[in-house]
Amino acid sequence: MAYKGSADQPARVDMFGISSYISGLCDFIADCETPMTIAIQGDWGSGKTSVMEMVRDSIDKRAVHCCWFNTWQYSQFNTSESLSLAFIESVVEDLGIGDGDSVKEMRSGISKLGNAMAFVGKRALVAGTELVVGSTTAADVRNAMDKIGNGDKTVVETISTLKERFQDCIIAACEKNKVDRILVFVDDLDRLQPLRAVELLEVLKIFLDCEKCVFVLALDYNVVVSGVKQKYGSDFEADKGRSFFDKIIQVPFKMPVAQYDIYNFVKKTFEYVAQLTCEDYDAKNFVALINSSIGSNPRSMKRLFNSFLLLLKVVGSDMQDPLGKKILFAILCMQQHFEGLYNHIVINRDDLTPEFLEQLANDDEDIETLLKREGIETDGAEPEKIQEFMKHFNRVLATDGETVDNNKLNQLRALLSSSSITATTTTTTTKKRATFVYKGDTYMARGANKMNLANFALRLILDYVKDTDKTADQLMDMINSEIPCQYSDIKKDGWQQICDRKNPSLNKRILEYYFTDKNEVVRIGDRELLVLKGWGGVYEINQLVEILGYSDVVSSNM
Repeated sequence: MAYKGSADQPARVDMFGISSYISGLCDFIADCETPMTIAIQGDWGSGKTSVMEMVRDSIDKRAVHCCWFNTWQYSQFNTSESLSLAFIESVVEDLGIGDGDSVKEMRSGISKLGNAMAFVGKRALVAGTELVVGSTTAADVRNAMDKIGNGDKTVVETISTLKERFQDCIIAACEKNKVDRILVFVDDLDRLQPLRAVELLEVLKIFLDCEKCVFVLALDYNVVVSGVKQKYGSDFEADKGRSFFDKIIQVPFKMPVAQYDIYNFVKKTFEYVAQLTCEDYDAKNFVALINSSIGSNPRSMKRLFNSFLLLLKVVGSDMQDPLGKKILFAILCMQQHFEGLYNHIVINRDDLTPEFLEQLANDDEDIETLLKREGIETDGAEPEKIQEFMKHFNRVLATDGETVDNNKLNQLRALLSSSSITATTTTTTTKKRATFVYKGDTYMARGANKMNLANFALRLILDYVKDTDKTADQLMDMINSEIPCQYSDIKKDGWQQICDRKNPSLNKRILEYYFTDKNEVVRIGDRELLVLKGWGGVYEINQLVEILGYSDVVSSNM
């Protein structure tokens, strides 16, 4: 099977069902008053460039001539002083009007400004720009009035002339191309350093105010605010960022990420990129996993699918049954968004139980306390988000409501072992098994022949009863009040770590969870107490050792 993967390139085909937004933008651009500046706002990877590409493809070329400038690409080969000039030169070139007088004057002005900046630095251009647009200080004016060469125009005069010639070029381009307006896309402004992005916007402000021009900028509002804050320093006020943004931008367009049709994207990606059949029910589960983890950021989803396709090649055909593929996809959602949870589960995969996975998803659990007790880092995620994700994770693992048996857990463990190659951070792939030594015997997590932690808890309680005069009620209260049962399907029925055999509500189903053989029953007087087989884990065992006062006679590697 050939898995093609998905390149991190702007999409030119609508896979998210946002055609109405594209159509609306195109209509607005074609009909609005000019000059007009539109900001396509959104986080990195949210699809800003894709929206601009689709607008460029869909706009009526009979009415609009398009130019494109990628600030980030140019910034890799231009110093910050020349980036703004590179922008002007690039746009004039894209207008396609040849070498007329206006173009020659533009090139001459650009050259002179370049020489000036080489001599007095970038600040001369910024100061001159601020003076032209009506916002500068006396010191900036003095700097801006420095002559360019021998008795030539000042920086301010050159910038003013440059704007006039740019306007002439725009009008000439409209006439030559028989269009009503020029549409200029400025991509990746928010990939520049915030201060640099703001300084570039200050320079561009002159040219954004040209008649017959519509500028569309890919820009994150938070980058603008950060850049303004860096520029103004201690004088920064919260509303300055907003004022600067509003001065530059007439129309903000926020990426409609919440309206993305993720279902359609998942189906098409599985079928066309992964070349795998994706049934409707599976697609809904995948969408639920995505929505509760990485969210609808297109770049994050492409990364998720590429990791998935890579691991399909790594794990081999033995693990590629339908359930295995679903489990692998769920693991990768966890890996990419809940890194602390993923690392914990990978490290402790040999000790995973269905009960622990259910605990993480159960609404009755205090999820924050559970995560802290297990030492699971949340990486800034809300504990409730982890709980919500685990509901969908367990639904995939249980396959339509079936139980999570050992075969499924073994499949999960095997896939966890392979999945670490796509993790961003290095994960310790194995953990030393928890071991406790008591009276010459060694008990460990998942130990064999009754030498596991549950049997160890039982033995400690049996030995303690021999050395104490506590009543059955006192013993139960002492243990259950300090070490609550972590098995949610038992706890919700009112059962705890240790219980009375004569409890009238103890039924056959509940009884299966407790030690009941003759030598396993804890006898105090005429009372018989039962101890839970599935003792919670290392944390609970350590608590039990401390409560019973056995810290001096129990050694552990934990």
